[in-house]
Amino acid sequence: MSFATTPNRALTTEEIRRYRDDGVVMIKGAIDPNWLKLIEAGVDKARANMSVQGRFMSRKTAGYQMDTFLWKHVDEIRDAIYYGPFAHWAKQLMGSEQVRFFYDQMFVKEPGTDAPTPWHQDLSFWPIRGEQISSFWIPLDPVTRESSGLMYVRGSHKWPQRYKAISPDYVAAIIDEQMDDVPDINANPEKYDLVDWEMQPGDMLMFHPLTLHGSYGNHHRTRPRRALALRWTGDDVVWAPTSKRMPVHYRHDSVVGGSLAGAAFPRILPEPVAAERELRRFPESPSKAQLLVSLWHNIAAAARLKLRSKPLQLQQTWQVSPEAQSGASGEAPRF
Repeated sequence: MSFATTPNRALTTEEIRRYRDDGVVMIKGAIDPNWLKLIEAGVDKARANMSVQGRFMSRKTAGYQMDTFLWKHVDEIRDAIYYGPFAHWAKQLMGSEQVRFFYDQMFVKEPGTDAPTPWHQDLSFWPIRGEQISSFWIPLDPVTRESSGLMYVRGSHKWPQRYKAISPDYVAAIIDEQMDDVPDINANPEKYDLVDWEMQPGDMLMFHPLTLHGSYGNHHRTRPRRALALRWTGDDVVWAPTSKRMPVHYRHDSVVGGSLAGAAFPRILPEPVAAERELRRFPESPSKAQLLVSLWHNIAAAARLKLRSKPLQLQQTWQVSPEAQSGASGEAPRF
C-alpha cells in the first residue's frame, strides 16, 4: 500500500508536455500550506544541525549553506518524502511504474550573499544513468532573479553535450575532464533561450537533470533564499558510479548496472519496501573514514588539475547585476 498522499490535482497534459519539451516547468501554488510548513520546519532544523559533509560543502562563502540527505536525520523531511504528494507528480512526469527517492539537498543564501550557482547539468554530478529522473525545487521564500531564483536554458536537456560538474563549492574530484566545458551563458545571453520565474512559497519547479540551470547570488538586502531540492528516479535508472561522480556515504544495495535498491534510495511508489523503512528508524551518518577518503580524493584531484598544461574553462560571468540583465525574472510561463 502506498503511503504517499494523492495530490489535490494531477499535472495537466500541457504541463507534462512543457516539462518534456522545455526541460523545466513551474507549477504555481502546487504545495499545500501544511506540506510547505513541514518542509520549512525540516530545513530550519537542518540548518541548526549541519552534517560534516554539509559544513564542508558550505565552506566557501559565509551566508551560503548547503547540505544533502537531510531526510536521513530530519523527520520532517522524511515525512514529506514518504507521505507527501511529490512522488505521484514524479510518476506522472517520468512515466514510470516505480518511483524511488534519490536524495535531497538544501540551498540557503542569506541576504546579500554574493554566491552564484554556476550553470550546470545535475546529471553530470550523479552516480546514476537513465532518462526517468526528475528534480523538484521548492522555495521557502519569495524569489526573483535578484534574490537568486533559478534560471534555465530552455530545451538544453535535449542537447548532445555533457558538461563538467562545476559546483559552488568546487569539488575537484567530480570534474570529469572528458566532458565538455560549460558555456559562459551570461557572457552571451542572447544566444540562449533563457527562462525564469518570480515565485512564491508553495510554487515549485520541476526539471530534467540535463537542463542547464544556474542563479545569481542573493542580492536582496533583507530576504533570505531558502530552498529544498527533491530528486526522484524511475524504472530505467541504473547505478553507475565512477571516481568522477558524487560519492554516496549511506548504506544501499545497488550494484553497478542494476536498478537502485536499498535504504539510501527508498521506494515510495507503488508502495514502500518494509525493510528500507525499518532501517530509517536508526539515523545513519557517514563514517569519518568515508568522509576523509572523499576529502583526500578532492585534494588530489585539485592538485592534478593545477598541473594540467591546458587549464579547464571553469570561470563563468556572473558579475553583471541580475536586474541589469535582459529578460528579467518574472517572464510569464508559456502554459
